Amino acid sequence: MMVKVGVAVGKCPICGRVYVANRPATPVLCDCYKFCPVCVPAWTVPMTPYEPDLTPQTYGKDGKHDVDILHVCYNHSPPFYSTQKPVEVELQ
Repeated sequence: MMVKVGVAVGKCPICGRVYVANRPATPVLCDCYKFCPVCVPAWTVPMTPYEPDLTPQTYGKDGKHDVDILHVCYNHSPPFYSTQKPVEVELQ
Protein backbone atom coordinates (compact mmCIF):
# COMPACT_ATOMS: atom_id res chain seq x y z
CA MET A 1 0.00 0.00 0.00
CA MET A 2 1.38 3.39 -1.01
CA VAL A 3 0.81 6.41 1.24
CA LYS A 4 0.51 9.72 -0.58
CA VAL A 5 2.44 12.67 0.87
CA GLY A 6 2.35 16.39 0.10
CA VAL A 7 -0.82 18.37 -0.45
CA ALA A 8 -4.26 17.44 -1.75
CA VAL A 9 -6.34 19.84 -3.84
CA GLY A 10 -10.05 19.88 -4.64
CA LYS A 11 -12.48 22.29 -6.31
CA CYS A 12 -16.15 22.77 -5.42
CA PRO A 13 -18.29 22.01 -8.50
CA ILE A 14 -20.88 24.63 -7.45
CA CYS A 15 -18.94 27.76 -6.49
CA GLY A 16 -15.45 26.94 -7.78
CA ARG A 17 -13.72 27.45 -4.43
CA VAL A 18 -10.39 25.59 -4.23
CA TYR A 19 -9.48 23.66 -1.09
CA VAL A 20 -5.90 22.67 -0.24
CA ALA A 21 -4.96 20.35 2.65
CA ASN A 22 -2.01 18.30 3.79
CA ARG A 23 -2.19 14.58 3.06
CA PRO A 24 -3.67 12.31 4.12
CA ALA A 25 -6.76 14.38 3.35
CA THR A 26 -10.41 13.68 3.97
CA PRO A 27 -13.28 15.13 1.88
CA VAL A 28 -14.34 18.68 2.75
CA LEU A 29 -17.86 20.09 2.99
CA CYS A 30 -18.07 23.37 1.06
CA ASP A 31 -20.20 26.00 2.81
CA CYS A 32 -21.29 27.74 -0.41
CA TYR A 33 -24.87 26.60 0.26
CA LYS A 34 -25.02 29.28 2.99
CA PHE A 35 -24.16 32.15 0.59
CA CYS A 36 -26.24 33.79 -2.13
CA PRO A 37 -25.20 32.90 -5.71
CA VAL A 38 -27.24 35.81 -7.14
CA CYS A 39 -25.63 38.69 -5.22
CA VAL A 40 -22.59 40.36 -6.78
CA PRO A 41 -19.97 39.07 -6.27
CA ALA A 42 -21.48 35.60 -6.03
CA TRP A 43 -21.19 33.53 -2.84
CA THR A 44 -20.12 36.47 -0.65
CA VAL A 45 -23.41 37.52 1.00
CA PRO A 46 -24.66 35.16 3.74
CA MET A 47 -28.26 34.01 3.44
CA THR A 48 -30.74 33.66 6.28
CA PRO A 49 -31.84 30.15 7.31
CA TYR A 50 -35.39 29.66 6.02
CA GLU A 51 -38.12 28.97 8.54
CA PRO A 52 -41.28 27.86 6.71
CA ASP A 53 -44.73 28.84 7.88
CA LEU A 54 -46.18 25.52 9.04
CA THR A 55 -49.76 26.65 9.63
CA PRO A 56 -52.38 24.55 7.80
CA GLN A 57 -53.65 27.60 5.85
CA THR A 58 -50.26 27.86 4.11
CA TYR A 59 -50.67 24.48 2.45
CA GLY A 60 -54.06 25.14 0.87
CA LYS A 61 -56.55 22.46 -0.16
CA ASP A 62 -54.08 20.12 -1.84
CA GLY A 63 -51.54 20.20 1.03
CA LYS A 64 -48.60 21.06 -1.24
CA HIS A 65 -45.84 23.43 -0.12
CA ASP A 66 -42.14 23.60 -0.91
CA VAL A 67 -40.38 22.49 2.28
CA ASP A 68 -37.06 21.86 0.48
CA ILE A 69 -35.99 25.51 0.88
CA LEU A 70 -33.04 25.80 3.27
CA HIS A 71 -31.92 29.46 3.00
CA VAL A 72 -33.30 32.76 1.72
CA CYS A 73 -31.66 36.01 0.59
CA TYR A 74 -33.85 39.09 1.04
CA ASN A 75 -31.46 41.39 -0.88
CA HIS A 76 -33.51 40.74 -4.03
CA SER A 77 -37.03 41.40 -5.18
CA PRO A 78 -38.46 38.75 -5.12
CA PRO A 79 -36.28 37.06 -2.48
CA PHE A 80 -33.95 34.27 -3.62
CA TYR A 81 -34.93 30.91 -2.09
CA SER A 82 -32.17 28.30 -2.06
CA THR A 83 -32.59 24.52 -1.99
CA GLN A 84 -28.82 23.98 -2.27
CA LYS A 85 -27.42 21.43 0.17
CA PRO A 86 -23.82 21.08 1.38
CA VAL A 87 -21.44 19.85 -1.31
CA GLU A 88 -18.72 17.31 -0.55
CA VAL A 89 -15.43 18.21 -2.24
CA GLU A 90 -13.10 15.30 -2.88
CA LEU A 91 -9.45 16.22 -2.34
CA GLN A 92 -7.00 14.49 -4.69
